[in-house]
Amino acid sequence: MFFEQFLWEEEKLGLISGMSFVLIGVFGYFVYLQNLSLYSILFLVLAMVFAGLTAALFQLPRIKGTRAAISTFLGGIAIGVAVIFWVIADVNTSKDILGEIVIFSLTAIELVLAFFAIGFMLLALYPVGSETPTTASQKEKKKEEKKHSVEEDIFERL
Repeated sequence: MFFEQFLWEEEKLGLISGMSFVLIGVFGYFVYLQNLSLYSILFLVLAMVFAGLTAALFQLPRIKGTRAAISTFLGGIAIGVAVIFWVIADVNTSKDILGEIVIFSLTAIELVLAFFAIGFMLLALYPVGSETPTTASQKEKKKEEKKHSVEEDIFERL
């Protein structure tokens, strides 16, 4: 998936995640200075939540052992919902064209930072080497253990 390309130490990943959260606050202040309506801010927060959810869903195969196709499908839906909320949040502003460009840019930066903040945080919490086995490999291990125990039992009887 996307975040597995970053094979850095946990400290660097945690630092990048923390810096992303700080930058979310900085750009959030710049968004605050634009005097957005309450509805725009609520839709922006929902868009950021879904952007973070996208990052978490993209890492489900490594964290929970789910199939990559399922997590990519759900992550695609989540990023689609995030973009819809982002556009709704920005369309509700009644500014001139330059003001809307500034707001669209600031909120886009917020969404990207939310995606990377959650993604790098989860990557630091669950490093690439700590993958959980999938259900198919778990079944194979159980079958192999059962086979070995039956073979050992037969040899013991002889």
